[in-house]
Amino acid sequence: MGPVKILSVGLGDLVSRRDAALRTVGFEVVSALSLDELARACASVQFDVAIVGNAFSIPEKVQFVRCLQGVFRLPVILISGRNQYLASIRADSYVSVDAPFSNLLGAISQFAGDQELRRLRPDEGQTA
Repeated sequence: MGPVKILSVGLGDLVSRRDAALRTVGFEVVSALSLDELARACASVQFDVAIVGNAFSIPEKVQFVRCLQGVFRLPVILISGRNQYLASIRADSYVSVDAPFSNLLGAISQFAGDQELRRLRPDEGQTA
């Protein structure tokens, strides 16, 4: 069994840092900035889980989550801001943008089923 494959949908420096941190602990990460890029990535790689970042508007997040779950049958972890209205976004898991990196690893572990994640001890100073 190879490394866990993650589709990371997001914008900005926080996403770049998050993706780099995920690669550091052994994940294969592919980034997407739009629905077109998401669809191209999913057509060529079998992902274990998708992460949708916080920088998008709520309608964009809804669109990404519905596409990832409905079309590509992927579990989705949504990175969310404080006090954000999430009732219209039915992600499989939610991680606060301010949460420790270990919270994101726990959510990934839940969906990817990778037992190695339980032994990882990431830098607690990082955030999701």
